[in-house]
Amino acid sequence: MRVALLFFFVVTTGCLSTASSSQLESVGSVKVNPPIPPLQNPDVVKQLPGTEPVSCTAADGGTRFQDTTEQWNLGASGLGLLGNRLTVADLDSDGYPDLIVHAVTSNLRQNIDTTDGGRRIVWQLMNRPLADTGHRTFVDETGNGFFEVPGGSQTQYRSAQLAVFGDVDNDGDLDGFSGTYTDPNKPATDPGDRNQVLLNDGTGHFTLASPSATTPRVSDRMPTTSATFTDADRDGLLDVFVGNWYEAYGYSYLGVQARLYHGRGAGQFSDTTLASNLATDDTGYATFQNHRPAYGVTACDLDDDGAPELMVSAYGRQPNLLYRNDGTGKFQDQSVASGFASDGNVDFSDNQNFRCWCTVNRTAASCQGVPNPVIGCPTPASNAWGVGTDDQPWRNGGNTFTTWCGDVDGDGRNDLYNAEIHHWWAGGASDSSELQRNVSTTGSVRLERPGNAATGLVLPHRTSDWNEGGLMAAGGDLDNDGRLDLIAATSDYADQFGLVFQQQPGGTFLERGVAWGLRHECMSGLAIADFDRDGDLDVLAGASTARDCARRWSKNEVRFYENQAVDTKWLLLHLEGNGTSTNRSAIGAKVTVKAGGRTVTREVSGGYGHFGMQNDLTVHVGLGGCEGADEISVRWPDAAASTQTFTRVPGNQFMRLEQGSPEPFQVK
Repeated sequence: MRVALLFFFVVTTGCLSTASSSQLESVGSVKVNPPIPPLQNPDVVKQLPGTEPVSCTAADGGTRFQDTTEQWNLGASGLGLLGNRLTVADLDSDGYPDLIVHAVTSNLRQNIDTTDGGRRIVWQLMNRPLADTGHRTFVDETGNGFFEVPGGSQTQYRSAQLAVFGDVDNDGDLDGFSGTYTDPNKPATDPGDRNQVLLNDGTGHFTLASPSATTPRVSDRMPTTSATFTDADRDGLLDVFVGNWYEAYGYSYLGVQARLYHGRGAGQFSDTTLASNLATDDTGYATFQNHRPAYGVTACDLDDDGAPELMVSAYGRQPNLLYRNDGTGKFQDQSVASGFASDGNVDFSDNQNFRCWCTVNRTAASCQGVPNPVIGCPTPASNAWGVGTDDQPWRNGGNTFTTWCGDVDGDGRNDLYNAEIHHWWAGGASDSSELQRNVSTTGSVRLERPGNAATGLVLPHRTSDWNEGGLMAAGGDLDNDGRLDLIAATSDYADQFGLVFQQQPGGTFLERGVAWGLRHECMSGLAIADFDRDGDLDVLAGASTARDCARRWSKNEVRFYENQAVDTKWLLLHLEGNGTSTNRSAIGAKVTVKAGGRTVTREVSGGYGHFGMQNDLTVHVGLGGCEGADEISVRWPDAAASTQTFTRVPGNQFMRLEQGSPEPFQVK
């Protein structure tokens, strides 16, 4: 019997033409220089003179964003970029972040020649210098192999819906995991493409790695929705944790097992899900052991022992999963004990579908004192409520799309923010988007939920029939004041827009989208990075065209909001592991920066959240009004949790920190 399930899906429309991958000198009217060669060893960064603490002045934390989509060649006069899933990574090792973009579609292949009216649904865009101007621009190099069809094709790109990047073979460049969502309910639309690992030659050209455990068999229709690179056992080789959707959406509440693939080098992986104690099952709903329908996965260190925890962001108002790492890549389920599973509210008495059920079951004990519904009930009125299912704790969690991880309060421990869709009719038992503060102790992960009213992270309710459309979230110091700010991408319901929360000196948040020029309606794609390497974080935002949002956007446009912060202090830190005991891309490294009596902590992320978010492996740190850092400490993600410290580092610099090198290098 078909069950009623909530679902969010955006249809992408439109058609464009594209430049060939070899057309680097001219794209539309934009003239660009040839690609920059890979980074060479730059100069050593000189320490600040003296021994006293670095000097700091008051910083007002002001900033302003300007829409420079056209200047970056992404608008209608240039590439006409459309898409909702935005992944940022430096693909050619030139020091500037590039883009992989996917449109929200069914599992289609894209015709390479789109001049016949076909839609552009995948993009590889390289960040290049704009000739003789000192500015930057994006160039379309989608033909560089990342979307290659296994066996080759001269006419089509492979079906793909997400991507994350990390150096899987430790050769100094970023390789990719390309995820394909294959709908088990629609075998007729399946082109036969599956998840792939792709190896980078160092210039942003990719070749398919030999198939291993990460690539399902064609007979396995894997509905992959998310992935993150991490080194779960800290052996120096990246692993990849992959999340999957429903086994049969609309017919079952059962998800597909999330899987951990152990890296063996050279792009090869083994399935270690069972050996790592991550197995769920197809029956354990009551004990929260069932396979979850995942819309996102996240890996980061929560108990500060140097080993990453793993998280699954679950849809269908099912509880989320959190696995604590014992330090060796073996995991313990602490989902409920940590408080991550849900907000704990399982009172469904204000669920409108339950109230409809009560209109024909007035004598039921659970219906005593329950008001009449304020919605039009189905016929029969009991149809939308399942006794023994919808009244159970496992169906009164959240619709979690993304879990973002970062140290919000500056105490050295990573906090979490869940982006959730919450409908008014589902009532208080359905979880809202919310910050979870980390209060973990040794050997145990603990999270507290202070509540949005206390933190200021309030999603507005403009009508009585409101919807909270949290899809994606990202954290970064947007105003360079030393405090992490948050952006929440909300979707395609009435009065929805991206929310830009500036952290205040007391640790609460104030929404600043209008004041900062960053009020993007129907935001359904999000990436933040310092694309021009001027020391402040820029924002890329996608646009939904579903439901109400079709009145605002005719196409799934991507807008570039360039940060105009002035007179601020900052650091950009590119970390490089030794490639033996530590993965070369330093994913999982913890960076602690001390300046002016304040401590800022960042962790290098291998991707997270809804359909493969990733926001550049280069670490950005705002210094407020301080001229530099008194100390930069790096805890490398190896088994020994090796630590290096650099002292009296000047600000407003882009630096490379190499494991084992006693001095930072300047990136020019």
